[in-house]
Amino acid sequence: MSDHPLMWDRLTGQVVPLRDPSVQLGRYQIPEGQRGYSVGTVNAEPGAYLVGAEGRWALRHDGVRWWSGDFGGPPLPAAVIMESVRTISRRLRELETAGASLEQLAAVPPMIDRVADRLRPHPLEKRLHAEFAHLRKVCIAPHTRLRAEDVLVPVSRARSITWRTVTHLAGHSETWAARRLHGVEPAKLLTPVRVPDHDLYENRVIATLVDRLWKHLLTRIAEVDSIDGLVGQARVLLEEIGQRHGHREKQRLYQFVADLLEKDDLQQRIEELRGDLLSLRDAFAPLLTSELRTGVRGPYTGPPQLRPTNLWDNDIDYRHCRRLWQAEIKSRQSAETEPDEALAQWCGDFARYVLLLSLRALRQLGLEGERAPEGGFQYRHAGQVVALEPNGDDTIVLRVGGVPILRIVPLPHALTGATDDNAGLIRALDTLRGGDDEARAVVYPGEAAERTRLPGSLRLRVHTSSGMGSHPAMVPVSPSDLGSVSRMARLLRNAIDGHILLSYPVRVTCRVPQAEILARHFTWIRWEAGQVVVAGLPQEYDLEKLPTKLSNLRTRTDTARRHGDNKQELEKLRTDLSDAIQTVASLAYCPICHRKASERAFTARDGDTYRCSCQCGAVWETRRCLSCSQPYAVLAAPGLAEQVGGDGDRLDMIFSQDLLAAPCWTRSSSYICPSCGSCPERGSEPASRTCERCGDLPRTSDQ
Repeated sequence: MSDHPLMWDRLTGQVVPLRDPSVQLGRYQIPEGQRGYSVGTVNAEPGAYLVGAEGRWALRHDGVRWWSGDFGGPPLPAAVIMESVRTISRRLRELETAGASLEQLAAVPPMIDRVADRLRPHPLEKRLHAEFAHLRKVCIAPHTRLRAEDVLVPVSRARSITWRTVTHLAGHSETWAARRLHGVEPAKLLTPVRVPDHDLYENRVIATLVDRLWKHLLTRIAEVDSIDGLVGQARVLLEEIGQRHGHREKQRLYQFVADLLEKDDLQQRIEELRGDLLSLRDAFAPLLTSELRTGVRGPYTGPPQLRPTNLWDNDIDYRHCRRLWQAEIKSRQSAETEPDEALAQWCGDFARYVLLLSLRALRQLGLEGERAPEGGFQYRHAGQVVALEPNGDDTIVLRVGGVPILRIVPLPHALTGATDDNAGLIRALDTLRGGDDEARAVVYPGEAAERTRLPGSLRLRVHTSSGMGSHPAMVPVSPSDLGSVSRMARLLRNAIDGHILLSYPVRVTCRVPQAEILARHFTWIRWEAGQVVVAGLPQEYDLEKLPTKLSNLRTRTDTARRHGDNKQELEKLRTDLSDAIQTVASLAYCPICHRKASERAFTARDGDTYRCSCQCGAVWETRRCLSCSQPYAVLAAPGLAEQVGGDGDRLDMIFSQDLLAAPCWTRSSSYICPSCGSCPERGSEPASRTCERCGDLPRTSDQ
């Protein structure tokens, strides 16, 4: 085994040596320009994912060097989640091939599809009902063959002996009763007996069939539970829509719920199917400990097509079991796909699903866009260009004004799936930390039920809409979770609006010393250490006077006094000052309704912070953290200013996408700093006693 292989890390966007053999599924790819690799049993081209079946991966290069490791636990979500993501991805691929518009792509529903169809009985379940009696009879009383086996028994029970009896007696004095002059008097003898042997070809097939059917039943029950949770979320959302502000938001949510609750009898069908599956499961459970299931020495690993035997053809019960085996083989959806290929496809499908969530999230935030000519998608927001650019490694870069502000990394590893391994989850989260200042978001498949089983400290780490320090934002999504789009929308709002709001104040480096005079004429301009600071919204008459004031700063060339012409410096100041005014003007656009507030609604405050309000009732401002002194943006949406914070799932339920910094858990007017995770109420003794976050988790993220 050679040194560490070089892999492309999608999280950091760099080629790194793979030192830790325990990795997350879908994090690493074969780097560009690297040939001769194979992942598992599949030849891997540059850009191929590092995957592997049964929770382990194997990487080979040129057939000589090889490496192996694991994924730290089961990396895959439930089968219904994978199937739904696969279906969504297939629809997106078809639309992309047809040259669909942005609106057509964003119209693809990002949730479990064909809910009504999934509530119909599965063909395999119908066959199981028909053949269950025969399967049960075979498992309880299977055919066997006699096999000779040597057993140590008392002399009085021995009926025959062989040469093994003598050899064993000579070598095991503990089986002697006494030693006589004529020889040894035995107490026990190794005697051949005939015992039934269950390990027949047919029995191995049926034992494997029992295992597969049991897994199918558990998967179907989990699928019904996911659909039930999805319908339950829709009904709760339906009750809350009336309390939302804005008719566009209400219309969008009503249409969203209508697409899901297309049938009036969904709840009844869910209960009927669940009852049928639970009765099958209860009847099937004893077969797992039956004589046949425990008697075979291993699973059947041969081809799906069974060879003809006397039992298959002449025994009626075994014949019906063969029919059940054939039905199970027919129902297996991935029977023709190699495990490594299926996992690689899952990684690509999940990345495409996250792109769909991002497109729908931007639309939910009220951004109108189109396909960019050079690839990706382009939007306008608060007077600035917002670009969403998919990369070749299946990551997404979010840009505002051409500046990259967020790297979205779809990670197809179900981090919270193994909720009984909290230590493994902590190790996985620690490995996701970045070594630079680039803002990152890890989007992974996760369910609300998985998070509720975690301790409070881990719940805060696995669901955050903004990173803290070197920790990335963590966004769990799922086709069975109606909050996935809103969760992505809150992540993108944090990145986009946070970047725009924190651009205040705008400083313009100036090489015109006379520009200090501008601060005396305009209240919204300050002069600080050779910089013109734009710290307010100018009035219309100020904008009309500004060109004249700038022209008065022009100086002519004076050879005698060695003064040069400052025309170039003045033109640069004019351009930079105009851009700064536009940047500050973008701060007055309401993040909720996107209307521009009046100049009077914008108030500059101490510490280079400001506050602005809109007629719709929204208030947005910047504050400075008392602990790390870093500024952060705050948004109080209409009707939500009095709500306190909580973990990520509570923020989903209360605030949806209308939130920047998270509120304190005990006081709604205080907000938690996204940079250091410090709460202003942390030093308050009553708050420390009553707040779960400040009392138990003194240094956690914003969620």
